[in-house]
Amino acid sequence: MSGPPRGRYRDALRQPDFARLVVATLVDQIGSWSYSVVLSVYVYQQTHSPAWIAAVAASRWIVGLLLSGYAGTVADRYERTRVMVFSALGSGLTMTAIAVVVGLKAPVATLIPLTMVSGAVAAPYRPAAGALLPHLVTERDLAAANSLFAAIENLVVVLGPAIGGLLLALGSPVDGVIVNAASYFLDIVLLLRLKARSRGSVDSDESMLKQWIAGFQLMAAQQSSLALVMFCALDSAVYGASTVIFAPLSIRLGTGVNGYSYLLAGGALGGVIAAGLANRLSTHIRLAPVIAVGIVAQAAPFALTATTHTPAIAFLLQVMSGVGMVVVDVLAITALQRQVANEKLSRVLAAFEAAITAAILVASFAISAVLSTEGVVAALLVTGIGVPVLGAAALPLLLRADRSSMAAAQAIRERVALLHELDLFEGAATVALEKLAKAAEPVSLPAGTSVINEGDISDALWVLVEGSLAVSAVGKTGAAKQLPVVTAPGYVGELGLVHDVRRTASVSTREPSQLLRIDGEIFLDALSSAPPSGSLIQLTGARWYRTSGRRTPPRQPAADTEAAIGFPDDSDRTGRSSVSQP
Repeated sequence: MSGPPRGRYRDALRQPDFARLVVATLVDQIGSWSYSVVLSVYVYQQTHSPAWIAAVAASRWIVGLLLSGYAGTVADRYERTRVMVFSALGSGLTMTAIAVVVGLKAPVATLIPLTMVSGAVAAPYRPAAGALLPHLVTERDLAAANSLFAAIENLVVVLGPAIGGLLLALGSPVDGVIVNAASYFLDIVLLLRLKARSRGSVDSDESMLKQWIAGFQLMAAQQSSLALVMFCALDSAVYGASTVIFAPLSIRLGTGVNGYSYLLAGGALGGVIAAGLANRLSTHIRLAPVIAVGIVAQAAPFALTATTHTPAIAFLLQVMSGVGMVVVDVLAITALQRQVANEKLSRVLAAFEAAITAAILVASFAISAVLSTEGVVAALLVTGIGVPVLGAAALPLLLRADRSSMAAAQAIRERVALLHELDLFEGAATVALEKLAKAAEPVSLPAGTSVINEGDISDALWVLVEGSLAVSAVGKTGAAKQLPVVTAPGYVGELGLVHDVRRTASVSTREPSQLLRIDGEIFLDALSSAPPSGSLIQLTGARWYRTSGRRTPPRQPAADTEAAIGFPDDSDRTGRSSVSQP
């Protein structure tokens, strides 16, 4: 049994919205990394205290951690592109205020509340972007998209600080802060050009606290999600340990306290290399062994580094570690995006962000304690051996989750193939069909069961997988008439949804049948950005006449009723109008 087909970077980048998000991410990441270097230098120049540098950085991260759950709720409650725009706007304005503080050389203490605000307004951006991504690319290209973002994040680890250093060399710290502020406003321009729309599902009557807790409960309740988050937390623990180990390790290797940048660059280089590898590995039907090996590949180089005093070997070992880190990150995040219902995905991703941030903080403090008492070699061994041991303990959970996710992925592929067969979705974009397939609820009904009653509110599209359906309508004469039987594969219920009217016919099962129920709002949301095709108009018009006896429906499909489905505007396509009714 083979795995899903592997996506390609160029296929993902052919999607205009995805390409815009990539550019926005690149701009944002370079600005943020260069800013972090500039601000650290400025704080040290003003205070000559590493503790102040840590305090300014920690103020942003701690606020982001504390607000992560609320950030995910916000990203699920409101339209996600809009959330990202307002988050970038808040970040840009906050960064402008920080530029003023730096320009005036105000007391460094005044930076603390501003960096806290910065962490708060930035918090919703990542969970919103993570939940939006599956709407921008096809299922096949999702791993390639995540791999590309991982490559960008690792590339800017090198580029960002270099640009920050250049800005310091050519100007003053305030110039670097201004550049970062400008990057957020450029980010807004790019985000405003995104056409895709994505919204989660949140009960507006429920408190934000309950919704925040719901994100963690959902993650904990889904065994597969919990396993993926656990392994990403281990992955992040290694990163947290490295932030503490690199400086004393650099001294041990004879390159000085400030020489650790080449170790950081080695990990970043490994991350860039691993981006393509992770995309290839995403096609494996069993991801659990790959993720487990990735954890070992990331952690073991630290233990091996304890045996060498050669900087070049240490650099190569960090390249290996960077490869392992990105493999785990890309595969785990892609699996989460595929497994979690999109209407709740932002909250799960926010809980995920909270878990990995907490893992970074805990690991950095724990390794600091080991360094203080036992030295750098012990810290390297604890990291390189301890993390794989913890991973081995959690492996059974990951293997069980892997089996569950395999079954879910296969079901989605089968549903997409079924939807492709239906004339209603002729010319539909695969990414839209994947969204509908994920939202579809399988229903098994015995013979003689009512599916739709004439006159009821139109609330769902029904797709017939197996069996057959009997259809009848009263029509304008008031006399009931039998309409053609619907056989599999077929569908019923689209007419009332598209024309926003009550059910125009009654439908029941003629024999035991398997159906998929797709919520009406989700179906219509998938029809909201492109003009209606001639095929859709002719199809619904013909069915309207057959069920009601009237030539003209109450309204044709509106210009804003086609979203990610993207029907082509081709009036020569008529579809197979005999397969379904209301």
